[in-house]
Amino acid sequence: MPFLCRAVFYCFTLLCLYIPAQGQDSAFHQPGRPANFMQFVRDFGKKEAASSVEKFRSGRIGIRQEQLLHDLRQTSERARIFLRKGLDTARLKADLVLAQHRLTLLREGIFHGEPQHAARHLTVTASVLDELLQQVTEKRDELELRLHTMIGFVDRIDSLSADSSLYTFPFDSLHTVRYIQKMAVVAKDLGPADTALRRSVAALQHLQTEADLMVFNVRSTREDVEQLRVAQVARTFEQEYPFLWQPATPDMPPGGILALSYAKEKLAWTYYVRDAGGRLLVLLLLTLGGWYFLRSLKTKWLEEGTTGPEQPGRLVLRYPLLSAVVIVPSIFQFIFLQPPYIFSCGLWLTGAICLAFIFHGYITRFWMWFWIVSLVFFVLSSATNMILPASREERWWMLLLSAAGLAYGAYVLQPQRRAQVREKRILYFISFLVVMEAGALLFNVLGRYNLAKTMFVTGFAGLVIAILFLWTIRLINEGLSTIAHLYKHPERKFFYLNFERIGEKAPGFFYVFLVAGWFVLIGRNFYALQEAVAPLAEFLNTERTLGSYTFTINSLFIFVLVIIISALLSQIISFFAGEPGDQQAKDKQARRPGIGSWLLLIRIFVLALGLFLAFAAAGIPLDKMAIALGALGIGIGLGLQGLVSNLVSGLIIAFEKPVNVGDIIEVNGLRGTMKTIGFRSSVVALIDGPCLVIPNGDLLSNHLVNWTMGHNRKRVNVVIGVAYGSHLKKVQEILEAVLHNNERVLHVPAPIVSVKAFADSSIDFDIYFWVGHVREYLPIRGEVMADIEKAFRLEGIQVPFPQRDIHIITRKNDGENY
Repeated sequence: MPFLCRAVFYCFTLLCLYIPAQGQDSAFHQPGRPANFMQFVRDFGKKEAASSVEKFRSGRIGIRQEQLLHDLRQTSERARIFLRKGLDTARLKADLVLAQHRLTLLREGIFHGEPQHAARHLTVTASVLDELLQQVTEKRDELELRLHTMIGFVDRIDSLSADSSLYTFPFDSLHTVRYIQKMAVVAKDLGPADTALRRSVAALQHLQTEADLMVFNVRSTREDVEQLRVAQVARTFEQEYPFLWQPATPDMPPGGILALSYAKEKLAWTYYVRDAGGRLLVLLLLTLGGWYFLRSLKTKWLEEGTTGPEQPGRLVLRYPLLSAVVIVPSIFQFIFLQPPYIFSCGLWLTGAICLAFIFHGYITRFWMWFWIVSLVFFVLSSATNMILPASREERWWMLLLSAAGLAYGAYVLQPQRRAQVREKRILYFISFLVVMEAGALLFNVLGRYNLAKTMFVTGFAGLVIAILFLWTIRLINEGLSTIAHLYKHPERKFFYLNFERIGEKAPGFFYVFLVAGWFVLIGRNFYALQEAVAPLAEFLNTERTLGSYTFTINSLFIFVLVIIISALLSQIISFFAGEPGDQQAKDKQARRPGIGSWLLLIRIFVLALGLFLAFAAAGIPLDKMAIALGALGIGIGLGLQGLVSNLVSGLIIAFEKPVNVGDIIEVNGLRGTMKTIGFRSSVVALIDGPCLVIPNGDLLSNHLVNWTMGHNRKRVNVVIGVAYGSHLKKVQEILEAVLHNNERVLHVPAPIVSVKAFADSSIDFDIYFWVGHVREYLPIRGEVMADIEKAFRLEGIQVPFPQRDIHIITRKNDGENY
């Protein structure tokens, strides 16, 4: 604007000076003066326009230069902060060296030396390779992310530095000097960061190459091991090694075999424990919780004083900690997916040792020694199973143990010994041991080493696991029996769980669960079975397309399974927290504050969460879920209004809590106890026996009387009539004394006695008094009336009854009586 104003002012001044001269002689011309005035103005305008454009361009360039310098300073600062938080390349190099060392260890004994490979050796190596591959891949990804960020900084600095505006200098020398000084400051600040960035990028690129090579080597080794496993499984029933009586092929020295096996098993255990740390913590907390619960049972049992925990059949009270260590890991070991054998063996051995202490003094001496011998066989077979490379010495050792196990199992199955066992189902698993060890002995002699070792380990492990499971059920049943004896009614410390609904034995599905679990644990030892299910897994995980939706059979199974589990969990919550069926038990139990309404909310939450988890686990997009909900909305609009009304009424009951489970209510003149509050309807146990199923909508729309909200108190009214001529003041005192002397009549609020009316045959008194529980008002009312009758009889006060006086009027008419 200043340039424009100055140009306008200048033009106006020239116009005023030159117009008179132009008027006198337009051809007037002097040297150094324009030929005519208009040409001069046009030249002046062009000059000023060019000057203004140049000044504008210089201004824009200056702004751009300031922005570029600011961005360079900011990028330099961010780069320095990033480098300060730098990656520990020394640690990363050490990790890669360690990974290379472990890879060399894992390849040993598989790609060097043995023409035949033990299935267990290949399995342990494959599992460790999977963990190692995951580890080096994570390191590689971390390195790539950091390298990508650093390259981004370098690219940003180069792009800013390459901007041509940065090198356009002002015409004014003073401005040029100042700008060069700014550039010098920025260059001084940027130089070290840029140099450090470029050095770090070069170093990380070299390290990334090593990490990529390591990932490739581990992955290729894993693929090679998998091919060996597939080939080995295909030769399961073929002869792999010479017969035991034939000359042996050269083996690794025993010391090398043990050292290699120890190193690989240690790696497998270390990797798995590191990955399963959270689940191990959960298992520990569950075990401590089980111990606390059983210890509480023992304490309450001693407080009851019936008998001591040492009595037969109460092992779970005698050894609460040992029982918890047996029960909890036996049930929750299935949260550990595909654990190495050394990890599972540790869990089983811990439970088996605890079970040995529980057995002490309870079972006969013979069966106690049987359990100890079984543990010894189990430990020896497990130790043998952890020897990975095959050797002639190991085969002879397996032959010896198989023969000993076979002989001992046959000895135990003798009729006179079978009669002493308390848990008869153990005999089936002893027979299983005999069959497995006989097969192991035969296949070992015939050179089927892998099949023989699988049967050898499965026989001893299967027996120990089966006995652990059987005694887990037995201890659970003992605990449930104790609970049923001690906790007749729900208590607050156990979240009002209704143990009467559970019964004194574990539910039938629990037996099915443990039997299926036993087969799963045993099946893990058969590598051919694992390979056999691989095609099924591939079929389940193959992606299929239906329209625009891509799915797998496995995702559909997961969807259905999550829905079923959420529904079962909802039913289990309702089952364990349900009301007892016995009316007297309802009367004696403490009121549970809001448990019914909260129970309904918990069930709704479980179902809703299960639905969302099912959609998420199955990979179904939420827009598909919106379509399903839209279709459901159309169905509601067409004919499900009543159902939705009852469901909404259930939610209102859950939130507003006009009634809770256990409340005594009265609806439509029917009195009873609220038994359950469901999604659509509620159940009321009437006082005369039957259960009334009432929709939630009707429950809210009818006039609902909730006695429990008034603390179950009830005011009772009794009308008493006395004969005319009675002393009313004395009668009132007698009635008040009767009410005062009855301990079941509440004194607050105070009873009321008043004269009601002069009736036909009596003077009536109204008596009002309160009782503590609505269910007790009938017997208390009867007691009060009986006491009144007794007091009246002692005081000579008559209770009249309706009577009529008949008067006969005689009239004489013509000598006749009428």
